[in-house]
Amino acid sequence: MKAAAAAGLFAVQRCRVCGHVQYPPRACCAACLADDPAWEAAAVRPGTVLARTVLHHSHEEMFRARLPLALALVRLAEGPVVLCFAPDRPAIGNAVQVRAALDATGHAVLEAR
Repeated sequence: MKAAAAAGLFAVQRCRVCGHVQYPPRACCAACLADDPAWEAAAVRPGTVLARTVLHHSHEEMFRARLPLALALVRLAEGPVVLCFAPDRPAIGNAVQVRAALDATGHAVLEAR
């Protein structure tokens, strides 16, 4: 997942047995418990905004410089729901494209635009 984000790709798991797509990654399929999920990476994944909020306060110093900080829950076209940064502040119901990248600390993060 981190390696994919470093390459600008968003990776999800697809079960080789039942086809269920899951994120975040797990050792077993959440639908059928098969233990051999495959990784699928893409530059962007389409989705729809389910909910959003704007943070005006943070105890984390890294986020303070970015306040106010918009976040969104996005249902990917494949099914999973992900939490993303949403700098363009899309409205609920809007179609967005979700991308992965590494933040300043080297952690994989998702962004919806």
